[in-house]
Amino acid sequence: MPGKTMKAKILQSEAAYTGFFQLRRLTVEHELFDGGDSGPQLREILHRSDVAAALLYDARADEVVLVEQYRAGAHLAGENPWLIDIVAGRIETGQTPLATITREIAEEAGLTPTAIEPIGVYLTAPHLSSERLYLYCATVEAGKVAGFHGLAHEGEDIRPLVLARSAALDRLQRQPLSLWAALALTWLGNAVGSGKAQLTDIDPLAAGHGGQQGGTDPYGRVDRTGSGQNLVEIPQGKIKKDR
Repeated sequence: MPGKTMKAKILQSEAAYTGFFQLRRLTVEHELFDGGDSGPQLREILHRSDVAAALLYDARADEVVLVEQYRAGAHLAGENPWLIDIVAGRIETGQTPLATITREIAEEAGLTPTAIEPIGVYLTAPHLSSERLYLYCATVEAGKVAGFHGLAHEGEDIRPLVLARSAALDRLQRQPLSLWAALALTWLGNAVGSGKAQLTDIDPLAAGHGGQQGGTDPYGRVDRTGSGQNLVEIPQGKIKKDR
């Protein structure tokens, strides 16, 4: 029924594997829609820090900046492993999503954003991962793109690509993209089509935005201990996550 609070509980959480990601083996229990109880259920979930990502857009030139790099997941899936994507990076402990994405734009595209618009916060694959995505659209000067980028000690080899917005949107129909790249490009297409593409003036270089101290990032600071031992109550139609 509308407004009913559904209850779920993590009975046990243990690390089954720890590497680049952590595989958590959970024993969970939750209410059923018919009023019953699921009883203990085993779930295995990938757990790591959250991600900040941004579509880079030059409104004056009506161009977007995407990045191309090798992705082992695409390779294993039988797709072209040099995937066209948007800038993205892991959010370090205690850092804001805005500080993270500002850093990643410099590292992966060699650019400094002049304005950043938050698009939304999304669960990327909640059936198998606890990862949250903090998604932005950032204003950049596409004409300043040059060379190759990425951090060598992280095994990154990244080529920025400048495309007309129409050409970038066309790629949605012609080749595999990451889910968040497709989401951001769709958002931009809708925003430009509705005349709402004017980005808000969030200056990533102002005091409090770019550093560890945080600031007025609309998403705030991200702290996730991953203990997963507390009761989580989920009102139907809403998301409420214990942190």
